[in-house]
Amino acid sequence: MLLTYNTDAKKLKKNIGEKIKLYRKKRGLSQDRLAEIVNMEMKSLSRIESGHNYPQCENLVAIANALNIAPWQLYFTEEENNIHKMKQELSEALNSDNINIISSLYQYYKITSI
Repeated sequence: MLLTYNTDAKKLKKNIGEKIKLYRKKRGLSQDRLAEIVNMEMKSLSRIESGHNYPQCENLVAIANALNIAPWQLYFTEEENNIHKMKQELSEALNSDNINIISSLYQYYKITSI
């Protein structure tokens, strides 16, 4: 089964850029320093962080490695670390009739349980 999503590319670029900036600041790195670590022009990193450019796959992985995170973490938001709320929302999703949600959760589970 092929899942399709209506994703706004501009919003995705902006979200990834914001996540890179957030993790960079959490690690106490300047744009200059992160760009140097990943062997990238600072201007390119700046354009990624501002949501103007999307990082190439190799750069995305290098940035994630430099920030000591998994690349997938740049795609998801950390809205709340409340385990009870997360369990409740996952339970509601699994009990829904939305096959796309159930299928996506299952695929993610299978990928991460390898």
